[in-house]
Amino acid sequence: MRSSTAILTAIFTAAISSTSFTAVAFADETANWQGMYGGFALGGAYSAAMPDSRALVNDYFVDDNTGSDPGQLNPLLNQDIEDLDVTAAALFGYDFQSGNIVYGFEGDFGLMSFSETEAINGIYNTNANAFSSELKVESDFSFSLRPKIGYAVDNYLFHASFGPSISRFKTTHKFRDNAESLSFSDTKTVLGLSSSIGAGYQLDDGWVLRGDYLFSYYPGIVDGSGYLNTGSNPDFDYDADFMSHNIRFALIKRF
Repeated sequence: MRSSTAILTAIFTAAISSTSFTAVAFADETANWQGMYGGFALGGAYSAAMPDSRALVNDYFVDDNTGSDPGQLNPLLNQDIEDLDVTAAALFGYDFQSGNIVYGFEGDFGLMSFSETEAINGIYNTNANAFSSELKVESDFSFSLRPKIGYAVDNYLFHASFGPSISRFKTTHKFRDNAESLSFSDTKTVLGLSSSIGAGYQLDDGWVLRGDYLFSYYPGIVDGSGYLNTGSNPDFDYDADFMSHNIRFALIKRF
C-alpha cells in the first residue's frame, strides 16, 4: 500500500513539474507586450453617407391626385454618397499582460479626406418642374479611445477593440427648380462607435508591424431643415448616417 502511494505521489509530482516547466517555457517564448506604445498607420477606406432626407408636403410641394412631389424627389435625395479614400492615423496606447492575455486601451487619431457630392437632375410633377439637386458630405478627422483585448503567441498578438469615436461632418444641399432655390449647410460634431480586429508581429527593440480592420459608424451626422424662398414653413428635412470600412497597416514602437 505504501509502495503504491509512493509511486502515485511520484507520478503526480512529475506531472506537475512537467506542466510547470512547459508553462514557463511557453511563457518564455511569448514576447513582452506590456507597456506604452505609439505609432503611425496608413490605409484605405470605403466610406458612405446614407441620407434619409425628405421633401415635405406643404404649400409648395404637393401630394394630391395629380401626383406626389415628395414621392418623386425623396428616392433621388436618399441615394448613398460613397467613395474610396486614403487614410492615415496616429496610434497610442498602453497594454497590460497576464500570461498570454493582453489587455489595455488604444487612442486613435485618424485623418481621411471624405468629400463627395451626389448631383441629380430631373423633373417632378408640379408644373412639370425641372430641378437640380446637389447634396455634399465632408469629413476629415476622427478620434477614438477603445478598450482592447488580445492573445499573444510567440511574437504575435491578435487583438480586438471596441469603443466610442468622435468626428465632425459638414453637409451642404443646393436645390433649384423653375421657380425657387435653396442653399442649406450644417456642420455637426457626432459621437459614434468604432471597432477593430487585427494582428501584430513584434520585431527587435520593441518595433511592431501590425495590420487591422477598423469599422466606424456615426448616426445622425446632420439634423436640420431647409427653406425655399416661398415662406416660413420648412421644405426639406435632413438626416443621414455615416459608416466607414478601413484596412490599415501600421508601424508601432513599444517603450
